[in-house]
Amino acid sequence: MKGLLLRAVFAIGLLLWAIDMIFPWQKMMSEEKNHYVTVLEKGELVVGTVNNPVYYFIGNEVEQGLEYELSQAFADYLGVKLQIISLDNNNQLFDALQSGKIDMAAAGLRYQTEKNKDFQTGPSYTSASWQLVYRMGETRPKTFADVTSPMLIPAGGELSTLLEQQKQQFPNLSWQVNDSMTQEEILLMVAEGKQAYAIAGSIDIASVQQIKPHLNVAFDVSEESSVHWYFSKNTYNELQAASLEFMHSALETGLVARLEEKYFNHMRNFDYVDARTYLDAIENVLPKYIDYFKRYSGELEWHTLAAIAYQESHWNEAATSPTGVRGIMMLTKDTAERMKVQDRTDPEQSIRGGAEYLHLLMRQIPNTVHRDDKIWYALAAYNMGLGHLLDARRLTKELGGNPDNWLDVKNNLPLLAEKRYYSKLKYGYARGYEAHAYVENIRRYMNSISKHYRLKEIEKAIDRKLTPAETGSNTADQYLIQHG
Repeated sequence: MKGLLLRAVFAIGLLLWAIDMIFPWQKMMSEEKNHYVTVLEKGELVVGTVNNPVYYFIGNEVEQGLEYELSQAFADYLGVKLQIISLDNNNQLFDALQSGKIDMAAAGLRYQTEKNKDFQTGPSYTSASWQLVYRMGETRPKTFADVTSPMLIPAGGELSTLLEQQKQQFPNLSWQVNDSMTQEEILLMVAEGKQAYAIAGSIDIASVQQIKPHLNVAFDVSEESSVHWYFSKNTYNELQAASLEFMHSALETGLVARLEEKYFNHMRNFDYVDARTYLDAIENVLPKYIDYFKRYSGELEWHTLAAIAYQESHWNEAATSPTGVRGIMMLTKDTAERMKVQDRTDPEQSIRGGAEYLHLLMRQIPNTVHRDDKIWYALAAYNMGLGHLLDARRLTKELGGNPDNWLDVKNNLPLLAEKRYYSKLKYGYARGYEAHAYVENIRRYMNSISKHYRLKEIEKAIDRKLTPAETGSNTADQYLIQHG
């Protein structure tokens, strides 16, 4: 009887404890907004980001970038509109997320353990590391012990925390946090010799190197870590769960791979000499032909047409080859006749003819190919012929790839020169490895042109910030918050 009574008392106590625990929890749940439901109700996903040449930027008067396209795809997945809010730095980004100004932060943000207490971590889709850079020609530091002056770093708590840890081993280490400049602007300071050292993300560094080859990596400051989206801390996790499901699908369908291919895979092959020569040509030769490229660019950005011409002739209107192609677009006699080009060495005629022929090829690419990728297929056909491109698509399908995915087709182009493959193809042998390199080179040249003109404006803005007459300061130090 006593045991039964004790069990009854225990059961009643357990019930009271459960009620005490459940009701406050239910009250908290009822008072807190479900972000997923809120997004669906307002019909809009508000994404915060930071202006960046890879992740988010305005190009050709439209929004572009890996984060922009991924966010747009996620908004489509949710069935809502996308609104992008561009902020100055990561600190502002997380403040906006915590205050509810934005629903999601997407700006190439690395995984940060300390953020877990205040934010929900979304899916990962790529990776990057922090690197220390210096200007080529100066002494390369091998470790922090060799860093003899303050490093410039972008605003954001992650890097400062990391450097505070390093300071225990290197007590003389010092740095300056700049909350008025982007990572790109900071890297330009080093490339132009206005700052000795800086730390930035590996992807940002690779992007700037394409147009500022004097920028050099000294060493990795951190291990490679995953890049994530972030959401505000919430009792409900439906929005976070939806993002994980979406990203799983984006990885499975190849969307992420296609966007990586579009925005930064071409940065992997960096050649200092080639970059230096090309930048000289952009400054001194391109202005002579720029109006023609703009006039005949059609559906393409003029940068693309100019990049093709550089790959073909290095912008030499009198260029010729042993095979008989000639002119700034290196047209064959047959192509010139087809495009009604009377004089292949006339730059305007050549550019018009090459542009029209390229558009003709693009119209022959199947509509199953994503519109952004059609140009790469057309360029491969421009280089080795449409028949060989069709062979590459067929071969890709036979090998289990997707013929509508440029990344799959590109990787199979070199196989067109291998007998075990070309002997079974309709159009036979082709120098597919040359077509592969041809397209990759054009992509680098194209991006370098657009970045060159954009960075010119940024450099002017930086100079305005650093001019004593405009800032009322003798140095740029008033723009910097000293640490260490």
